[in-house]
Amino acid sequence: MNRPGRFSFCRAVALVLTVALAAGFFPLEAQTTAAGTETDDQEIKYPQWSRDLRRAEIIAFGTIPFSWLIATVAVDLSRTMAHGGSQQYWPWPLKPADAPPMADGEFILTIGIAAGISVTAALVDHIIIKHKRKKDEQNKRIREPGIIQTPAANFNGDPPPIEDASGSVGASSQPVR
Repeated sequence: MNRPGRFSFCRAVALVLTVALAAGFFPLEAQTTAAGTETDDQEIKYPQWSRDLRRAEIIAFGTIPFSWLIATVAVDLSRTMAHGGSQQYWPWPLKPADAPPMADGEFILTIGIAAGISVTAALVDHIIIKHKRKKDEQNKRIREPGIIQTPAANFNGDPPPIEDASGSVGASSQPVR
């Protein structure tokens, strides 16, 4: 049976959802400071360690869905092996609907494996980035024009040209006779 107030309730829910979705598609403009200029995040200089920590945090939390999938399959495979390859304990995509759930210890093990994979991915990224940064600093030091080296002789054995006070190379101020 259809109640009379149900149709208006559905319309109200649809209107609220439409407004909520539309607000996501049309974001508000950035707020400005008291002086009337937009705030620029690039003006704030954070220390390198805090930027590295933020990057590691983003990578660790970003890899959790993938590491959770890997950990779940690994624990399900270990359960399958422990139960003699029974179809009831196959990994998630092949698991039947009436499969027994994980025990509390297995669930905690899955969480631990997933967290370990995520933190390991963040640490590996941190090591790679530090190595690249160190290599870039070394290359930058090599390219900086600190000492200018001049050759002692030309390829044909002649001494290098000498600059006079006017800055001209190899020319003398006296005319040749």
